[in-house]
Amino acid sequence: MTLLFNKQPSNYHKLSMLFYCRLLILVLLFYSNYSFGFLITADSQQVINCTEEVQIYADEAPLIINEIPYFPNLWINQSISGLSNGPFNKGKWCKLTIESSVAVDKILCFKYTLIPVFKLWIESNKKDLEIINAGTKSDFHQEENNYNFRGYSIPLSFEAGEKKEVYYFMNGEGWPTHTDIFLYESKTFNNNVHNEREVINTLRIIVLVFLTLGLIIGIFTKKKVFIYYAISFYGGLLFAESELGFFLKYIPIELEQLNYVIRHIANMVYVTFLMYFYYYISDKDQSFRKVLIWITPGIFTYTIITTLLLVYISNYIVVASIFTSIVLLSWISFGLCFYVLLKQWNKNNRLAKYTFIVFISRLFVIAIFVSLPHMGIIERSNFTDYLYYIFITYESLSYFALLINHLLKVYEEHNSLLISQKNYEKEYSQAILRGQEEERNRIGRELHDYVGGNLALVNKSDDLGDREIKEIISKTIKVVRDMSHGLISPTLNSINFKEAILDLGTRYNNGNMRVYLQFHSWPESDKSENLNHCYRITQELLTNAKKHSNATSIYLQFFGEKNSTIGRVIYEDNGIGFDMKKINEGIGLKNIKYRSNAIGGDITIESSVYGTFIRIEDINL
Repeated sequence: MTLLFNKQPSNYHKLSMLFYCRLLILVLLFYSNYSFGFLITADSQQVINCTEEVQIYADEAPLIINEIPYFPNLWINQSISGLSNGPFNKGKWCKLTIESSVAVDKILCFKYTLIPVFKLWIESNKKDLEIINAGTKSDFHQEENNYNFRGYSIPLSFEAGEKKEVYYFMNGEGWPTHTDIFLYESKTFNNNVHNEREVINTLRIIVLVFLTLGLIIGIFTKKKVFIYYAISFYGGLLFAESELGFFLKYIPIELEQLNYVIRHIANMVYVTFLMYFYYYISDKDQSFRKVLIWITPGIFTYTIITTLLLVYISNYIVVASIFTSIVLLSWISFGLCFYVLLKQWNKNNRLAKYTFIVFISRLFVIAIFVSLPHMGIIERSNFTDYLYYIFITYESLSYFALLINHLLKVYEEHNSLLISQKNYEKEYSQAILRGQEEERNRIGRELHDYVGGNLALVNKSDDLGDREIKEIISKTIKVVRDMSHGLISPTLNSINFKEAILDLGTRYNNGNMRVYLQFHSWPESDKSENLNHCYRITQELLTNAKKHSNATSIYLQFFGEKNSTIGRVIYEDNGIGFDMKKINEGIGLKNIKYRSNAIGGDITIESSVYGTFIRIEDINL
């Protein structure tokens, strides 16, 4: 018998052999099953769910002769859970028996697309055997009749009393496979395909519109959280499209693996950028940032290596291992996101709380309807195709609404700060004008009472000797010099700033008040304007201390760090202090606050009857 099949028979012998092979199939099936399994009556129902009526072949594989399978052993009446295969499951042989008492045209529909190898044998008790090659490795999806359907649709024509045996074989070659089987009337099927296409197109448009809006907002507002949101869900949408076979009708048969590569890369983009999205939602959590710095290069390297393996190696163990690793990596990233969002929930981060609720619902959906079925643990639901789009739409709209609400609040706070800043600047300008007026009055009084008085004394007195005149003139010169030093800003740079500060301290040193100055790694700087602010802040501190503090000791320290342009100033005295409730009333302190703000400093003031402590941090030099 083996030799006979290996010869090159004539056409007559070929036809005879096929006839006897088909007859043998029917005989073997009859005696091995004693029945045709679960019988489906096609008759007049518009839609019949055939999934639970499928039987599974008991052995791994039948005997195949000239592409015709022989089933010598039993079929098993399998529950619905038998139609989902994990990545490590090998091909599965199934049988479906359909009978119609009337002449009718039906469409047998398999509701899943990414099946690399999918072959059908349709045997009728009145017609010859029909063999159909489908799957992603065939040109099935590029045929005109199947162009717009996500799955496999097989037309079946029944005569009155005709019974059909549908045998089919699915092999994922390392990818998970699923299928739900329905028997449609032609009109119902066409309406179903049209309605499904309309729903998915609508959801697709909604998602694309909001993602594009998010990307535009992110670019123009320079808010990275919007950019990561858009890129992540672009990846999610691309994953859904490739998962449901959208690209198969455009990809040449010899490049069918490209659809799986797109699916893989899209999943990695979705997972990676989603983590960065949650990082910005969580107020740039520093512990999560360290994890991202470590894990991002790893994901990038992993994606490149696994993509090359998918392109150049077709071994199903390799493919299944890659798919399983993708699932595990995705769940590790979800676990990290869960941790950081829960951490922010505990910190009462309002935005993170709403995001956490959406995140938890997504984890539930992914686990029940995507991850577990893909691993072959539970059965895939027949509405999962819709679920991809529905949930991407739900997530993208939810996050977009949260981000827009957050952005509006940020701009409200920004506007409030601007108003406060303008009011502050207005008050400061008024204080400066008052201070200038007071300073002019003080200078006028000094010139009139002291300088003018001394000069008048010298001019009108005839009794003064040369020594007394010189003494009066020397004191007058000192007063004028002190006044001029207080009015003229020194030309400062990193070289003479310390000298100017030391000179300032010397001038305020006297018998009643000692000024101690120290510099600790004060950074080099050529920003003369910022150095001038530091000089004036020091001058204001010493002036206030001299006028109001009654301090006997003042300590001023200037700190910096190596290889940094950030400095800080610390002031301490042992004076009588001042009332902290009236801190904003003094012109001097307002001036100090304004100048500190101008150089990026953060000022802290503490005062009591034991003295005053002022710290100015983060000075930009």
